[in-house]
Amino acid sequence: MKFKAFTKILFILIALCLSGCAATKVKEGSNPAKRTINDVLPEGEKPLLIANDPWEGYNRWMYDFNAKFDRYIFLPAVSAYQVLPGFARTGIHNFFRNFREFKNILNALLQGNPAQSGRSLGRLAINTTIGVAGLFDPATNFGLNYQEEDFGQTLGVWGVGPGPFVVLPILGPSTLRDALSLIPDTVVHPVYEPTAWLYELDSEELAALAIVDAINRRSGIGFRYYGMGSPFEYQWIRMMWLEYRQLQIKK
Repeated sequence: MKFKAFTKILFILIALCLSGCAATKVKEGSNPAKRTINDVLPEGEKPLLIANDPWEGYNRWMYDFNAKFDRYIFLPAVSAYQVLPGFARTGIHNFFRNFREFKNILNALLQGNPAQSGRSLGRLAINTTIGVAGLFDPATNFGLNYQEEDFGQTLGVWGVGPGPFVVLPILGPSTLRDALSLIPDTVVHPVYEPTAWLYELDSEELAALAIVDAINRRSGIGFRYYGMGSPFEYQWIRMMWLEYRQLQIKK
């Protein structure tokens, strides 16, 4: 099957997923009263979960916006997407993950880890050929496990600090370093601009790929906004995200 024809099929899949949004109702969680940890600490006691968050006002507003987008748009689309048979969703997941091997190869190399770069290169070669354009993942059966790498991790390995915490639209928690790192990671992605011309993709096909990829990735994340039932959810998410990124860099 030609790649262009395959993207047309994905575009149809997007239309099916989004058509289910209107009919699929996601159970709404309650939004706890917004409080900070300072509100309950004894006077003079040092605050917990300290983070470099000079844009907290904006970040909290964007966190609430993302929660609404997730509840009313993302999760209904995910629910419609999950109607697809498991083998179809697995194939879509493998397909997009195979494309991310390009940035994994480059970033592992830039981090001074040629062994991991070679494993990612091996995964790309095996899954693109034997795995039928990445729809299957025989590389894992050969002992080549997937490992996500990005330019934010690369900068962290080079000693660049995370900078201020920031909540990105739709994408969620990040840092200034990691947010800026999305630019080079996108450039090396083989189906997004500016390299999409290699595949002769038009704007509709690019949009279809991006939306399917986003729905697929969201379907694999169990997190639900305000699901903790805690007024301190923002602080906990911020702390856990920063710790998670540090662990990714140190691994």
